[in-house]
Amino acid sequence: MQIRKSFAMAEACHHGGRVRAAASSLDLDQEDLLDFSANINPLGHPPLEGLILREMKSVGHYPDNDYTEFREACAKFVGVDPENVVPGNGSSELMRLFAEALIEEGDKVVITSPTFGEYETQSRLFGAEIVHVQRGIKTPKDPKDFLDDALLEGAKAAFICNPNNPTGILLPRSAIADLAERCERAETVLFVDEAFIELSDPQQTVADMAPEMEHLFVIRSLTKSFGVPGIRLGFGVAGDRLAEVMNRTRLPWSISSLASAAGAHLLAMTGHLPKSRQMIKEELAWLSGELKRLGLDPVDSSVNFILVGVEPAGIRSPELVERMEQERILVRDCSSFGLGEDYIRVAVRNREENVRLVLALERVLGWKG
Repeated sequence: MQIRKSFAMAEACHHGGRVRAAASSLDLDQEDLLDFSANINPLGHPPLEGLILREMKSVGHYPDNDYTEFREACAKFVGVDPENVVPGNGSSELMRLFAEALIEEGDKVVITSPTFGEYETQSRLFGAEIVHVQRGIKTPKDPKDFLDDALLEGAKAAFICNPNNPTGILLPRSAIADLAERCERAETVLFVDEAFIELSDPQQTVADMAPEMEHLFVIRSLTKSFGVPGIRLGFGVAGDRLAEVMNRTRLPWSISSLASAAGAHLLAMTGHLPKSRQMIKEELAWLSGELKRLGLDPVDSSVNFILVGVEPAGIRSPELVERMEQERILVRDCSSFGLGEDYIRVAVRNREENVRLVLALERVLGWKG
């Protein structure tokens, strides 16, 4: 078979949220597991049952492939025109579409690490040569400190996640804006992943800058911000030319009519996200303190997950993950982020669930207060 070489050599990207697989291997029902491996809004989602029942009347028809209502809702949400919005079946589809539209065999792509693995996976599928740049784990740094102009020169694209996954570090708008201006001068397309920014500080977004630039693409994820991982939905914001190309070449009907209607509905729920951010702020502070009490080393985070150093507790991440599974709690091993066996990542959930996490860690670590 004449399979494209980069596809034939592709390796799977590791993700959290594998509740079904874990339940099957442990011979448990999914409801018996508490998932701290996926970073979802701990407040959950606004009611959707009524909307879904109404939209079921339309499932005998194709969705509107222009997704007019959803794109208008996205545009209003971030303050741009609908023509600058690219809808996607989750942020992962937008990453694939970005790579497919821009990257050719041998192109240099710069990725700031540690970060989400799909940037590299999707870029390699289209033959990119990856340049990894270490951005640090604990200390927020200006992109100028790790992404200088010489690195950007000659690169087709650069990826940065803000807030970053898995570290939880949020860089200010001014820093990302400066990076976008430098990428514009270098003719390097900057991909900014803002999947978690609504659960951190949306004032730091650069999405509103994208329509005025040729080399900036910013994505958002409703999965994370509105707690709907079962509804694959996200959107990107780009300048006129890039948005037009991506909308013309994306797969038709990739978003179901149910998902697009839910997206427009959720984006209009203006009170949900402020409540979510307040809850996350309170639980983040409490949980970080408890992790320190147990002798672990949580990294200061700005969002609904915490990167936790486990070496001070004398345990390696794969062993801790396995032992927590026996406690019916899933946490994320961060080996796949290139962090060795020294880190796990835990989501920030509600207080009752966070207490269960801490009690399970006490048992696993043999902690005696």
